[in-house]
Amino acid sequence: MSSFRHRNMRARAHRALVIAFIVSAASGCASGQRAQREREVATLRTQVEELKAGQQQSARELGRLTGEIKALDAQSAFLVAETKSMSESFARVRTSLEDSGKAIRELQSSVEELRKPAPAAVPPPAPTRPPPPSPAADASPEQIFAAAMASFQAEEHGQAVLEWNELTKRFPEDPLASNAQYWIGEAYYRQRDFPQALVEFRKVIDGYPKSSQVPETLLKIGLCHRALKDAARARETWEQLAKDYPGSNAALQARSLLSASAPSSRPAR
Repeated sequence: MSSFRHRNMRARAHRALVIAFIVSAASGCASGQRAQREREVATLRTQVEELKAGQQQSARELGRLTGEIKALDAQSAFLVAETKSMSESFARVRTSLEDSGKAIRELQSSVEELRKPAPAAVPPPAPTRPPPPSPAADASPEQIFAAAMASFQAEEHGQAVLEWNELTKRFPEDPLASNAQYWIGEAYYRQRDFPQALVEFRKVIDGYPKSSQVPETLLKIGLCHRALKDAARARETWEQLAKDYPGSNAALQARSLLSASAPSSRPAR
């Protein structure tokens, strides 16, 4: 009986030890699982922080790229506007060059006329062949002017002067009178009688100050002064022309003549 109780007590003690071991093992396992979960949570938190940092970096990069794109758009718009402005400026310069080229060609023709040697004495122009018939006494201003121009083109300058003089005397108030007076000066200019040409051209300025021939007349007066070696009065006349009639073709030629005759700014050696 005593032996039975002894065995029973041993069995209970064994069970108690087994239970204690199981409880201890279970407790240790639960503690390990908790630590593992904590490590996983910490890892996830780290990854979340890294993702947040990456998103912030991406947002900053996106902002930078957006700013650069806006700057490029603004620069592109500026370049387009600048290109348009340059194209318009080029067109204006090209037109100005074409006008200047025309003026230069006309000036070259005038210069060639001036380079021809002047005769020792220039008598009043005389016809070298039978002149065209004079206009009838009842001829209109247009008929007289046309007859004079025909004589001029035939190089019968003396006859042309007589006919234009007749027009200015018979029809002093007619619009063609100022044209006739200009061409009288032109006839003497073609004959290189520059003093008489000056006299006749000045009659246009004095007698017909509102005539459309005034700008061209001032240009020719300046050329007469230059041919007579009076450079100062030539410049003065052309400056007046450029100031009073700035939009005329004669003013464009006058400015070219002024530029060509301007004294050199280089110091003498």
